[in-house]
Amino acid sequence: MADPADIAHLLRRTEFVAKPARVAELTPLSIAAAVDNVLDIAQNASPQPPPELMVDDSAHRYDQLVAAYHWWIDSMVTRPRPFQEKMTLFWHGHFTSGISDGVSRVDLMLKQNQLYRSAGMGNLLPLTQSMAVDPAMLYYLSGANNTKGSPNENFARELMELFTLGVGNYAEDDVAASAKAWTGHNAVDGTYVFIASRHDTTNKTFFGTTKNWDGPDIINEILRDNAGKRTIAARYIAKKLWEFFAYVGPEAPLLDDLQNTFLANNLEITPLLRYMLNRPEFYSATAKQGLIRTPTDWSVALCFYSGKTAKDLNLVSRGEAMGQQLFDPPNVAGWKSNGYWLTTSLLSSRAILARDLTSKLRQNGGFDNLAAMSVTDAVNFVLAYFGLTDVSASTYAGLVNGYQAERNIAKNTAAATNLLIMTMMTPEMHTA
Repeated sequence: MADPADIAHLLRRTEFVAKPARVAELTPLSIAAAVDNVLDIAQNASPQPPPELMVDDSAHRYDQLVAAYHWWIDSMVTRPRPFQEKMTLFWHGHFTSGISDGVSRVDLMLKQNQLYRSAGMGNLLPLTQSMAVDPAMLYYLSGANNTKGSPNENFARELMELFTLGVGNYAEDDVAASAKAWTGHNAVDGTYVFIASRHDTTNKTFFGTTKNWDGPDIINEILRDNAGKRTIAARYIAKKLWEFFAYVGPEAPLLDDLQNTFLANNLEITPLLRYMLNRPEFYSATAKQGLIRTPTDWSVALCFYSGKTAKDLNLVSRGEAMGQQLFDPPNVAGWKSNGYWLTTSLLSSRAILARDLTSKLRQNGGFDNLAAMSVTDAVNFVLAYFGLTDVSASTYAGLVNGYQAERNIAKNTAAATNLLIMTMMTPEMHTA
């Protein structure tokens, strides 16, 4: 039988929220069995975006974006195995594209989103190959018009620097050769096409080998054929996954094990995830205190606990203010973590959302029952409502003292409102 605290931690990191029903379901199991349950995305069947959003409606693109944004958030809340959406979010922040930077079309962003949903727990090699010719990526990193005689290096550079190898593991000549190899792999009217007349068929030298490289050959060299680069890529991706799910800065021996597991499983992603989620370090104090909830994670939690939809909270207009606009990362490096979210302005935007949600919760007498409770009972009630079962002594004292002061001043009228807002703004509510 697993420790319920460990199960709750596992679920917060993999399913956005430690839903009470899921905690109760998994606690009787071992950690290994619980991890297998989380990874069993077959429970989701084959989720598809709404069909009306998978075609371009040029006259209503903003309306499509709103619908797509809210559909994805609601999917994170309601999916039987939300880990599939969590992995989709990971790849969206890793193999990034942005609707406001070259893509423009919602259908293309959703098709890329669906690629990550359907293939994001499979094998890294075919996933990367598919990403490279995805129309959203082709428009985002200028591959759509990459032609011989005028090769564009944007994708060639980011493929190595941000997507597979990291800085220092390639040379500028490799970027130039790769850019030429990808010429002719273009997009026309939102569809990938290979145009042979635009493709550079000359010999190119990439990682010391001279031949007529083609674009897909470049990815094969990095992830399959060049043992040294394959090892570097395995370590690079394993580190990013660990830092996304556990904590920043994994220790070298742990990273060695993650890398070797990934390599031993031929870059299959799910075995790496299973190994990672079973590691004792994943359940350490460092891990449990290691990540700040992203605006998306926090918003999903608010939707779940309040029963409100993404549309109810107008989350499409909240994301940018809080620092994470889905379908539109700030740049090709995606979003950072932890301190990235803790600026005064970004936290103020979270407080505004907390206030607006509280207004909805207080409609029709919501939480008026707090007035009849003792101060501590009222605080405990609101903490339980938001799933905060283990807050620090300082947080608890702050809520009790603040609520008592509010009741003394406001005679209970505004006290419940402010207690709800204060609870949503506690450090524990922002810790993943």
